[in-house]
Parts: sequence; C-alpha cells; structure tokens
Amino acid sequence: MSLSPAQLTPHGRGFSTWHAYDPSCKAELWSTLYRSAHGTILFDPINWPQETPLPTPPVRIIRTNTNHDRFCQGMAGLVHGTVETEVAGFENVPLSGAGEGETAYFHPESKSLVVGDALINLPPHGLTLLPDKYCTDPIQLRQSVRRLSQLPIERIFFAHGAPIVHDGLSVLNPLLS
Repeated sequence: MSLSPAQLTPHGRGFSTWHAYDPSCKAELWSTLYRSAHGTILFDPINWPQETPLPTPPVRIIRTNTNHDRFCQGMAGLVHGTVETEVAGFENVPLSGAGEGETAYFHPESKSLVVGDALINLPPHGLTLLPDKYCTDPIQLRQSVRRLSQLPIERIFFAHGAPIVHDGLSVLNPLLS
C-alpha cells in the first residue's frame, strides 16, 4: 500500500491520529497512536506520515480485526515493533458480528475507545454502524455495540472517520437503542 497520509494530529491524553484516502478500497483510512511512558501503540496503522519522526521503541501494533492487516507487518519492521492483540492499559471489547475478530480497545484512564470497522464516522452520514453487507452477523453486531453503553466513553477513535473527542457516549447513544 502506498498512501500519502496527512500529518499526525494530536488529540491530547497521549492520542493522535493520521489518515489517507485509499483508492484501492475507495475509503478514508484512519490510524490511531497512543503514547505513554511505557511506549507507543499504533492501532490499524497505514503508511507513516512522511514529515513526522518515527515512534521510538517499544512500539506495539494492534489490529482491530483480521481485515486490517494494512501495513501492520511493514510498520512493525519499520519501527522495530511487535504486532499484538492485547495491550496494557486497554480493555479488549469484542464486537462480534462485524468483521472477523473485530475488537475495540477501551482506555479507562482517558475514557477513550478505539474501534475498527464496527463503527464508522464519515461524511455525509456521520456516525453509523458497519453496513450490513460487510457484517458477519448484523443482528449480533447491534447486540455487541449495545454493550458499549456500559462504558464511560468520552472519546472515540475510528479506523474509518474523524475522531469524536467530546461526549462520545452521548453521540453513540442513538445507535445503541
């Protein structure tokens, strides 16, 4: 994949995003970075922004579903990182019914949720569920997403769409009913 992503955009509390349009899948791809004293976590990474220094080790790479290989292995080599499924400080939130292996990651300290394909936040529709035609089980996805109402979500970062940085649960609630 050869994309020309925008620069890293900081969102506070250790989180940043970068994104690029991928003509091969006709979609805007977003990646999320979380940096702490313990290292850097890259969620669903695409090509690294050219004008931005690479993160320094330790770097962990998280793929939110099996469809998001994107640049995981290439990024792991580039930053001397490891591809993992669990990461300290984040709770795994399985979202069955979306794509295979769909897992969101909740960071309780910052009340931030990082999600792959289950939720999409792209214009002109705004926040929506993954369209049924891409789901393994749309009914099960709706049930899985309803469980998110139990989390004190303030911010949501997406693999497809701009982050919601305030009142995440309030914005999400209409999809949960």
